[in-house]
Amino acid sequence: MHRRGFLKAALAASGSLIGCARAQVGNKPLREPTDAAIAASERMERQQRAMTVVDAYSACVNLDDLEQGGVDVVIQAVESEEILARIPDYPSDAPPPPGANYWENIFQGDDVVKRVRQTIDRELEIVHDHPDRIALALTCGDIERIVASERIAFVLMLKSSWINGSLETLRMYHKLGLRVMAVCHHEALPWADSSAERNAVPGLSAFGREMIHECNRIGVAVDVSHSSDETVWHTLEEAKKPLVATHSGCRALSDSPRDLTDDMLRAIAKTGGVVGIHSPTSRSREERSRARLRRDRRLVKKYKNPFERAAAKLRDAIVWATKLNLEHIDHAVRIAGVDHVALASHCVSVAQWREFNEALTDHGYREAERRKLLGTNMLRALSETIG
Repeated sequence: MHRRGFLKAALAASGSLIGCARAQVGNKPLREPTDAAIAASERMERQQRAMTVVDAYSACVNLDDLEQGGVDVVIQAVESEEILARIPDYPSDAPPPPGANYWENIFQGDDVVKRVRQTIDRELEIVHDHPDRIALALTCGDIERIVASERIAFVLMLKSSWINGSLETLRMYHKLGLRVMAVCHHEALPWADSSAERNAVPGLSAFGREMIHECNRIGVAVDVSHSSDETVWHTLEEAKKPLVATHSGCRALSDSPRDLTDDMLRAIAKTGGVVGIHSPTSRSREERSRARLRRDRRLVKKYKNPFERAAAKLRDAIVWATKLNLEHIDHAVRIAGVDHVALASHCVSVAQWREFNEALTDHGYREAERRKLLGTNMLRALSETIG
């Protein structure tokens, strides 16, 4: 089925929460769909289809999920795998002590670069095997052209600056298609460290600062998600182009050093950059049960034939375990401004993205604001960094 068709088919099966009749689950009211509710969801779906939807960070590619979710652009991370070396022995709301080792890369030296190249090749195989569904984007012009052809635009990202201390390696990755790079992930590197492991002298080294300059020069967007506080602030000092945090949260709400402080949110916005909020958050047991029951009652009402009903259930894109993380989105919008916030799946509940326009609408965001959050903010930041 064509990627636009997934959404229409799923929508026809699932209906909406808008304008529904009332039923009961236990002692609580439950809404069932009406014809007006289905029509309202169809209007919301047509509106979202007119938007360009960007997943600011994904760790895997599932084309069916991306198509069901209505994602037009995916920033896809590649890696050289890390493993936990020992259990952290510091409070969860505090940064790790400088110089303590908790993470290590499975690969060392030149093998790190070799592994990165392998994972790049692996991801690009997906693109090459499905040219009618997805294509590699090297510029924002490519993104526009690919999306206009009703395919997914694939933007290649590196999860940490695994360049083996060589700017030539960075330039080689760029030639292979890399357009976004995180400064650090879990394991601290000699030139940068993370919120999970800090160097004896935390932050960017002289080489790390040079690396930021080179990213700006050749057209690689710099991502500060997972970076230590010192690395974030040093990167802000060095960057001459907008910074992004592809998948982060708000420390004011989480109290986690992995997330960004309000001052960091403001500073990233001041560069013209964008913070991608990790969008899915867990539903409660009651919310999951109610959501599943709504779905199943709609299917029973719409499909009398059990085989048609089963097929419609398989097409349904709604993921019942999660919902949109509106609390962190709202906070980031209040602090950084609506022009500097995006959404990221981290490869969780990607098929659920088709609900997000409606969820943002119900939460009070205007259409122009929803367009920004769902895609145009990140596209603007990319246009000013990768070209």
